[in-house]
Amino acid sequence: MAQIVSIAPFKGQVAEVALSDGRSLWLHNALIYDAGLHKGDTLTEAQITELLQQAADRRAFEYGLYLLERRGYSYRELYDKLMQAERADEQATLHALEKLVRLGFLNDARYAEALARQLVEQKRYGLHRAAMEMRHRGLSAEEIDNALAPYEDPEDTAQRLMQLLERKYARRLTDPHDRKAIESVKASLIRRGFDYSDVRNAIEDYFSDEDYEEEEIDS
Repeated sequence: MAQIVSIAPFKGQVAEVALSDGRSLWLHNALIYDAGLHKGDTLTEAQITELLQQAADRRAFEYGLYLLERRGYSYRELYDKLMQAERADEQATLHALEKLVRLGFLNDARYAEALARQLVEQKRYGLHRAAMEMRHRGLSAEEIDNALAPYEDPEDTAQRLMQLLERKYARRLTDPHDRKAIESVKASLIRRGFDYSDVRNAIEDYFSDEDYEEEEIDS
């Protein structure tokens, strides 16, 4: 057991609770208020342990909220990030994640949909590259498949490829006989996650649309 010898402001909303055995507890003011702590109170070891766990839970939850305000995270990503924090506590991290999920701040299905839109519509990645990026963010195969399903239509893929060719690669595609340039563009688009056959067809359509001499563009 230990007695509280002082409660003093420390930093922001955190106070230092000094104990008679030389230890100090750094607790949020709200936690001190909720626990009804005052100078002179005597705390058992069980009470001290519980206060420290509640303080760790609060830190993890508030840090999780702060991170989610900056960008989206998957459950696994946020777990890893919280566990990298100073004074990280796994039990507090799991409590925080459970609360964030329960309150709707953390939702992997919703995050997968938003990430799919960013990768496919904004960054203009093919589905293979998008799926790889999403796996790296800790999303499950089912969540990735569901989020990418709206982008599987072949006509939409052809349209996205044509837009890329017109906006990003037009300077390199000036001659249907320039095999080196064409192969370079193909390789670039495949690295972006598009299928080889879709890329080849898109380049053929590109030169056809540009009224070049009809010719099959093949490897």
